[in-house]
Amino acid sequence: MNLPAPNLDDRSFQDLVDEVKRLIQLRCPEWTDNNVADPGVTLIESFAYMVDQLIYRLNRVPDLNYIKFLDLLGEQLRPPSAAIAPVKFSLSVPKATNVLIPAGALVSTERRGQEPPINFSTQADLDLVTVSLQAILTQAVGKEAFSQGESLAEHSEFSCFSEVPQVGDALYVGLTQAAPNCIIRLSVDCRIEGIGVDPLRPPLIAEGWDGQQWRQIKTLLDTTGGLNQRGTIEVYIEQHALSSFSGISAGWLRVRVTDTVGDQPRYTSSPQIKSVDLATVGGITSAAQCTPITNEIVGTVSGTPGEILQLNRFPLVSGQDLLTIEVSTPDGWTIWNRVDSFAESGPTDLVFTVDDIKGQLRFGPMIRNADGSPRYYGATPMSGSTVRVPKYLVGGGTSGNVERGAISVMRTNISSVSKVESIEAAAGGVDPESIESLKERAALTVRSRNRAVTALDFEQLVRASSPGIVRTKCVDATELGKPGTVLVLVVPQVPDGVFSFEVLEPPIEMLNELKEFLNLRRLIGTTVRIEPPKYLGVSVMVRLAAKEKSAAERVTADANNAIMRFLHPISGGYSGLGWPFGRALVVGDIYGILQNVPGVAYTDLIRLVAVDPVTGDRGEPGDRIQPESLQLLYNMDNQIEVIE
Repeated sequence: MNLPAPNLDDRSFQDLVDEVKRLIQLRCPEWTDNNVADPGVTLIESFAYMVDQLIYRLNRVPDLNYIKFLDLLGEQLRPPSAAIAPVKFSLSVPKATNVLIPAGALVSTERRGQEPPINFSTQADLDLVTVSLQAILTQAVGKEAFSQGESLAEHSEFSCFSEVPQVGDALYVGLTQAAPNCIIRLSVDCRIEGIGVDPLRPPLIAEGWDGQQWRQIKTLLDTTGGLNQRGTIEVYIEQHALSSFSGISAGWLRVRVTDTVGDQPRYTSSPQIKSVDLATVGGITSAAQCTPITNEIVGTVSGTPGEILQLNRFPLVSGQDLLTIEVSTPDGWTIWNRVDSFAESGPTDLVFTVDDIKGQLRFGPMIRNADGSPRYYGATPMSGSTVRVPKYLVGGGTSGNVERGAISVMRTNISSVSKVESIEAAAGGVDPESIESLKERAALTVRSRNRAVTALDFEQLVRASSPGIVRTKCVDATELGKPGTVLVLVVPQVPDGVFSFEVLEPPIEMLNELKEFLNLRRLIGTTVRIEPPKYLGVSVMVRLAAKEKSAAERVTADANNAIMRFLHPISGGYSGLGWPFGRALVVGDIYGILQNVPGVAYTDLIRLVAVDPVTGDRGEPGDRIQPESLQLLYNMDNQIEVIE
């Protein structure tokens, strides 16, 4: 709880006017016309307005002092973070040569009305390598691999697996070279022979060799129904490496028979293959909501210690700790490195600091010692030197947390690319830190000294370390059968107006960073787990009556939006801080919300249905939904009926 800070002067504009009018009766009783039309009253109000502005500025002095104290402690506002999404690039046709999508290639969302598109840039080079079939092998479990090259050459059929496929049987496909981050299309000519399996969920798994182990690869498309008919299979290979298998060097993929799950049917006979052809048809890489600025000439320096230069674009995106600049010298360009503070720097250290929010570069200052001698904290560039920034990134913010498929426009011209699409929702975008957030974080730093001991320490440190996290809950996992483990549940920030289950899943990179951050601050012997909470879907079935002259469609939409806002895991609940962990939902809660919806005359019936947010499986309607203690509610698929 913050201590209340009283205003230095709490008088308002009207208080000042009234006070002067009262004094008129004492100082000048002859003045009897105090109407607003009187010129004297006009002067009174003019001066009262000016004094009111002075009072406002005076009352901001404590805030100014607070900010200056924060600056003295070395606390700075955190810059925006960029949202990141995996983006799929599709080739118009398979190419005979490699296609390079360079780092920094721009893609964006579509323009909507007057709103500009949101730009993203690729974070690394994506090399779409040209591949062809090197070899194809079959291997029954417990036996040697057998090459089917002769069968392919003669266009004769061969069995993928054993006569009756066994768990562990595999079909190996060798590519002429490794294809990391590429999408490979396999055109397969099969005969319907693998009788018994469900074409939509065959007991198969696709894997690729990454140089050390077999890793499961993602199947994006399969029109063969589990190798049972002619069609195509598209797989995405994230990690891949050349290796030798059965004496053949290739980039290896395999399709392996797995055990069935539940009522999943098995193969009763092996599929028969006549031909296999393959090609690279695209690739996937991550793109961040930021724009790279390259080789910007910032200006020339005067040679004064502590000089500040202004970048053309700002704010900078967070995570640019390795930012460098180049300073001209008679012998060429020298590289200067970014530091957080000049405290450890000497007069020969080529260092600078950056204010990410304002986009300002600052060189080391000079401070006089007690005897009057100067001490330089960092080198000072020679007068007249030119400063150049090779590369920096601007952008970021919650606007980049767009839904799946929103990134669909190619901005950088690459003729071979026919389509671009984000295959997951973008996440991780955070706006610049506010002053109030900085105050809270600074107070936490002083109190906890960056040590995680209590549950409150863990929760506050996680929120302070990552502005992309808005809700946390720390529990002792001993109750969950994991003694000595601290479980921290985190809910990421999502942009206003975006409400989908995908954006509530924090990126793996964010979870790993948080775990590493807490590992440096936890007690010895404590294990830290960082996870998103489990969500319990809730569908609300409503029958209500609309007021006279109220459009049913409008009332339905308003009622649905009110329910979604109330059950929102981040901004819902009665407090507006998110639906509480483990709190039950009863129909009375919904009745209260619908009473305040414009156009609703009365609510006739409400039923609550528990829904699995992943599979969509629905439970039985009831009057109460009770989540587990570590679960959050997630509203979905409401059914609202408006009666006459």
